[in-house]
Amino acid sequence: MTSVEIHHAPLIGRGETSPSLHEYVEILAEHRCSMWAWQHYRDVLVDLLSIRNAKRVMEIGGGRFPLFSPRDIAPLDVEYIVNDVSAAELERAPIEMGKVCFDIGGADAQEIDPLSNTIDLTFSKMVFEHVENVGQAYRNIYKMLAPGGICLNFHPVLFSPPFLINYLTPTGAAEWLLHKLAPRRNGDEEPKFPAKYDRCRVSRSLRETLRSIGYRDVWQLPFWFHEYFAKFPGIQQCDRMVNKIAERANWTALASYCFTIVVK
Repeated sequence: MTSVEIHHAPLIGRGETSPSLHEYVEILAEHRCSMWAWQHYRDVLVDLLSIRNAKRVMEIGGGRFPLFSPRDIAPLDVEYIVNDVSAAELERAPIEMGKVCFDIGGADAQEIDPLSNTIDLTFSKMVFEHVENVGQAYRNIYKMLAPGGICLNFHPVLFSPPFLINYLTPTGAAEWLLHKLAPRRNGDEEPKFPAKYDRCRVSRSLRETLRSIGYRDVWQLPFWFHEYFAKFPGIQQCDRMVNKIAERANWTALASYCFTIVVK
C-alpha cells in the first residue's frame, strides 16, 4: 500500500504502566488503515496479554500456522493452546503447543465444557469468515472465557469488493482465480478454506447481538484498504479512491477489515 500514508504510533512501551482496556481501545481506534492492523496485530495481542495479565490463551483456527511460535511464547509466560476444526492441520502445528480439535462454531458441549471459564484471551486472524455459525462461535467463546476474559477476532468485512466477489463466485472459480493471483495459496503451502462470511460486518445490530450473549463490552474497529487488486492497476486506483472516501466518511460497511473485541 505504498500510496497510503501510514502513521505508526507506539503501542504500550515495555515497562510502562498498562492503560485500562477502554483506554487502549481508544488508542487502537486512532488507526484506520489495514496495513497498520496487519503489521501490528501481534503487538496488539501482546499488549492485551499485559492488560489482562493473561495466563492461558487460545488461538482459534491456528491450524498448522499458529501466530506465535514456541520461541515467541516462552518469554510471555502463558499457556498457549491452538484450536482448529481439522485434526490434520493441528498435527502440523509445533508439538510444544497445547492443541484442541473442535469447530468453534459448533454446539458440541463435550468439547467446550472442559475449557469453561479458563481462558483469559482468545484470538483469531482471518478465521471467522470461514465459520458457518458465528453466533454459536461467540456463545462458545463466552463459555470458555474466564470472567473479564477478552476475545479479539481480526476478520474481513463482507461488503469490501474483493470479499463480496469471493462470496458471490462459485467455489471452483474462486479457487482458480486465487491461485492465479497468489500461487502460494494451495493445499501444501497455504490452503484456502471455504468462506461463509457469516456476520462479517461492522454494524450496531451485530454489536447488540454480541451484548445479548452476555458480553459486557463490545467494540468493532474498522480498517480500510487492501491489496487484492494490486495486479489490476485501473481497478486498483478506482478501489483506492472509494476506500479513501469511505474512510473519511466513516462508511464502516465498506471497510476492508475489522478488529471485533468482546469482554466477558
